[in-house]
Amino acid sequence: MRLLPGREHKVLNPALERFADAVDDGSASIFIGAGLSKSAGYPTWSELLSDIAAELKLPIAKIHDLVALAQWSVNEEGGSSKVRSVIKREFERTLPVPSALNTIVRLPIRHIWTTNYDRLVERAFESIERPLDVIADPKALTLKGVPGAARLYKMHGSVDQISDVVISTDDYELYRKNRRQYLPILEAHLTSTSMLFVGLSFSDPNLKHVLGAIRESFHDAPPEHFAIVRVPQVADFDDDDEFTFRLRQHELWSRDLKRYGLKCLEIESFDELPIILSQVEKLVFRNTVWINGAYPIDDGARTEAIFKLSAALGELIAKRGKKLLSGSGLTVGAGAVSGFLHGMNPHQTWSLGQSLLVRAFPQYEPESPLTLREYWSSIRADMARSSGISVFISGEKDTDNGRVMSEGVLEEYDKALASGSFLIPIGASGGAAFRIAERLRGSGVPDQGEKAARPTDEEIDALMDGRNDPVPLIDAILGRVWRTHP
Repeated sequence: MRLLPGREHKVLNPALERFADAVDDGSASIFIGAGLSKSAGYPTWSELLSDIAAELKLPIAKIHDLVALAQWSVNEEGGSSKVRSVIKREFERTLPVPSALNTIVRLPIRHIWTTNYDRLVERAFESIERPLDVIADPKALTLKGVPGAARLYKMHGSVDQISDVVISTDDYELYRKNRRQYLPILEAHLTSTSMLFVGLSFSDPNLKHVLGAIRESFHDAPPEHFAIVRVPQVADFDDDDEFTFRLRQHELWSRDLKRYGLKCLEIESFDELPIILSQVEKLVFRNTVWINGAYPIDDGARTEAIFKLSAALGELIAKRGKKLLSGSGLTVGAGAVSGFLHGMNPHQTWSLGQSLLVRAFPQYEPESPLTLREYWSSIRADMARSSGISVFISGEKDTDNGRVMSEGVLEEYDKALASGSFLIPIGASGGAAFRIAERLRGSGVPDQGEKAARPTDEEIDALMDGRNDPVPLIDAILGRVWRTHP
């Protein structure tokens, strides 16, 4: 099943929308294969063992069972030190984290599996300060995790525990003895979640073991999982006959994946992954509305009006069963959160942690290389990526020189525009929202069809007219957006 028509980078396959829905409702997991490590610059298994194959007087291109090759080296050397030394030398290098992996760690997925040895996933989590429990040793499964942390199951070990990595036939054959604790958890996740396999290829020596776990758990009606796989390319092989053989083998193998409940989504290059995963990220957050803005808390009736408007919009989002993303400001943020909580029904309150997302802007210099303003900017960029719709209310603040427009709200507009969020400025609320409305009205930002990213000029004009109640119009605009992007 082709994921992309030719080289057009647009998610057309409904399978990815179903996976995005699973992420959105908290029932998704992900399995990261060697393709992501390769895209960072780490060697494939074939490249990793090429020198060892040469020492054994074997042409690496002719060897398809690379786990057996590692075992032959262990046999000849009387131990695994040589293979482990090669792994340690190659995978201890600090290489740039691929953009596809940076997207993956931003998704609200709690369970990540990998057979890779490197620390790319850990470093990607560290870069956004998201907590992560790393389980590279099965004994760590008994330890209490960090509250709110995702879990990374490194089922074949990690380069920072090199003496315990899975490399040879012996290791695979004794897996159920030495690392069996992983298997019931993997089977549970394959049972209860939709799993996306990213970066696993036909030649990956680990894939059959994961597929076996699915097959053991389900015979007739396996749950739905997804695999983004790279199709063999002519440039991968020295002769056309080998390419023809491998392509046919891939076609048969991809059809066989259906036995495991796997939908095979094909790409030509792992370079396509960042674009595809960014599309998934937008699908995941399409139901999240970011209410941003600012207004002083001591301006009497005007402050009360801004608070009530924010609360009305928060309540509207809750009643539509959508998610709210907001800052923790005392007027706009507090109003939006208050209204959202008021509008929730009892059923929704059980999932409050998933439906209400509040980000604080610290008022002290962070313990990082970033300045306070740079840190705020990084928070705004993350909020823009995590929202499908952005509503702007006012955007004013008091300074020593009097009341001025909030440059922070204008920056939030720039980041929301860059991220592809649908932009709704309530111009009548003044401040930055009025400036944003002026920028959007008559602009080249699309206002119709699937690519629409703003209201029509007529709707923007209506939202700039202080005589109108903006809430019913925003309700109609939101309904149209969600119908176009269900």
